[in-house]
Amino acid sequence: MDGKIVIIAEKRREKLHPVTLECIEAAKEISGTGEIIVLVFGDEEEEELAENLLYQDADRVLYMKNSRLSRLESESLLPLIQQTVEAEQPSFLLFGQTDLGKNLAAALSEKINLPLVSNIVEVEKTNALLVTRQILSGNVLEKVETNTPCILSIKQKAWKANNRLQEKKGKLETIHPTVKQPSFSLVRLEKKHTGKEELANAKVIAAAGRGVQNEKGYSLVLELAKTVKGTVGVSRGAVEIGVCDAANQIGQTGETVAPKMYIACGISGAIQHLVGVTAAEMIIAINNDAEAPIFQNADYGIIGDVFEVLPLLKKELDLL
Repeated sequence: MDGKIVIIAEKRREKLHPVTLECIEAAKEISGTGEIIVLVFGDEEEEELAENLLYQDADRVLYMKNSRLSRLESESLLPLIQQTVEAEQPSFLLFGQTDLGKNLAAALSEKINLPLVSNIVEVEKTNALLVTRQILSGNVLEKVETNTPCILSIKQKAWKANNRLQEKKGKLETIHPTVKQPSFSLVRLEKKHTGKEELANAKVIAAAGRGVQNEKGYSLVLELAKTVKGTVGVSRGAVEIGVCDAANQIGQTGETVAPKMYIACGISGAIQHLVGVTAAEMIIAINNDAEAPIFQNADYGIIGDVFEVLPLLKKELDLL
């Protein structure tokens, strides 16, 4: 695959979204000797972000600079992405499997009549391109052979971003596009702390499931997270029993994480939850049901009640 690949960059909390760097890693596996282009949108505040991408494995960074692009509104971005496709004629367009990425990829697929393959976790080059994607809530891995050109959306955490290069590799091209006034305008942003950024970057996560039963059980997980200097996460089951809100939920309807250690406390291991932790380097499961599916995916397992196991575990860790 020696054609061009265009990656649509995203930001999160005014910083480059990690999925952009993960897309670059996926593109490197696809591209062969082809050119990797990263498309960045923003105003003056995004100039440093665009410059920093020159220290990644991108051959070119196209910086679309206009004050109306800083909010990454789909209505403004789509025409510019389409113009880039027409000018560059890429073999593949890569988006992150995020809220914005899914919205843009689907709309662009319909607008320019290109096929879309979503939720990709692996790629393999044959005569064409063989991609593996998660379907049916992660219960099934589907392998699809694609012909160029097409649109691909990359599952978050499926690739690990490499470290920053010592020297600049690519070149930056600043473009000043004309952007029409959108049909709706942003009036106000209200910042709400959700913990998602902490989860996305956490090295250690202690997560509570339905098995914590009540607020006392949830507090034990909070104490464990503090002891191991980690971040607390929750499953949908813990949210449903009312011991916590969904701000730190992990899984299909929550965040995808990739910690070095994931401690599942009272989590049964439903596939909807497991799809969010498949990239964890180590999973430790604590559950009183020896037949719980979580044990089939865990590196270490403790069969026992969280109300008994967690205080003992904390006591031992405090002695270290």
